[in-house]
Amino acid sequence: MATNAMGTVFSFTPSGGVKKRVGRLSSVGEIAPTSEEIEVTTLDSEGGFREYMQGLRSAGELALEGFFDAEDQGQAALRAAYLSGEAGEAEVAFPDGSAATFSAFVKGYKIGAAEVDGALGFSAELRITGAVAVS
Repeated sequence: MATNAMGTVFSFTPSGGVKKRVGRLSSVGEIAPTSEEIEVTTLDSEGGFREYMQGLRSAGELALEGFFDAEDQGQAALRAAYLSGEAGEAEVAFPDGSAATFSAFVKGYKIGAAEVDGALGFSAELRITGAVAVS
């Protein structure tokens, strides 16, 4: 059964800080772990096909998009974490009660362009460091 994404919440706890919900979000990107490939083909590999094994894994990055709010404590925590360069704890809480938690640092932060008939946006890119726990 599909889960409606409306109600998804992203929270960030800066290193040594207090957990803050990031407000005014319109999109929380996908969590997409990948791994390196190690080629292990030998001269006697069956059928002349290359063979591989899994190498180091990476939990990837997480993109956030929303509307800029200078007073939002969660957005302020992301900006401060970007400036400090320190990783914090992140949580994506889904409406069905499940959650993904991980350590991440803020790789980039943008305050959107100001355009006629446009809302001022923001975006952030987090680099996940280590594994993602899903519960």
